[in-house]
Amino acid sequence: MNHYDILGRSIADPIVVSYLTDHEKLDPIDFRTNVEMGFFGGFDSGFGLQVESLTAYGAEFEEVRSRHLPDAKERIVSRLSFTGLDAIRVVQRSYKGALPFGLTFADSSDVVAKKLGSGPFREDKSSTLPNYSAERFVHSHAVENLVVIARYDEDLRLMAVYLMQADRTMVKAKRRKATLPKQRVVPGNVDKVEGLRDQIPTPRWRESMAEGDELFNEADIAMTETSLNAFVDTVKAATSQQDLQAVQAAVKDIVLAINEINARSGMIETLERDELGVLIDAVVRASGVSLPDDEDITAEWREW
Repeated sequence: MNHYDILGRSIADPIVVSYLTDHEKLDPIDFRTNVEMGFFGGFDSGFGLQVESLTAYGAEFEEVRSRHLPDAKERIVSRLSFTGLDAIRVVQRSYKGALPFGLTFADSSDVVAKKLGSGPFREDKSSTLPNYSAERFVHSHAVENLVVIARYDEDLRLMAVYLMQADRTMVKAKRRKATLPKQRVVPGNVDKVEGLRDQIPTPRWRESMAEGDELFNEADIAMTETSLNAFVDTVKAATSQQDLQAVQAAVKDIVLAINEINARSGMIETLERDELGVLIDAVVRASGVSLPDDEDITAEWREW
């Protein structure tokens, strides 16, 4: 079965219909019980195929590979899931077919990375409660234009695989990296970068805190301010040295730093996110890097 060829296709596409028919033979139990939720398969069956409306799919992903229904009725395949046995959820049945990329349940995380030809771009601990599942770790891999999510037990043995297309943010990031060698920073723009230091938004945050806004606290404001000043300093130095890679690395570093602060304080809401995004974007552009008007340069790493 060619799992990769299913994503992005209409639920009425003959290729998808044949794929679903094959899987229904593998596991006929409650296969269509959750169709009204856009989910084929069973939550404990070992297999799941998720669909979204044309509008919802288009908002997240760029490529719709086939259309077979009117807009209002169209449903596009957005995600596939393949799960193995769970040490705690005894009702869980293991997927009976071949997993994508030659993966096998109980593969170690190192073996998974080798088979995918790519290490994880994100490693998380599972949010699943211990009394609900044996899953403990979640690794996300980028493989060409796909995202492969691997879930592991406490020994980092593979328990489940999720497959989807790369979303718009990842596709744009990939394009940006492809055009990176063509970009140039302008050493004469150092003063332009420095001039944006005045746009660091922490003074407004302090004013709001003084007026009684409980969203903020001085320790996290100060840490954010220090990180943003360091970001400006780094981009200034990179601009002077015409070091494009250092500019990109500075963006990643500041976004990850704010991720960590916000995970603790939760103080980055809509206005603060806009302020930070505008500042980071402006500093990068000031260095001489050209960005598309609709691109969020922070989106690849941002969690706020």
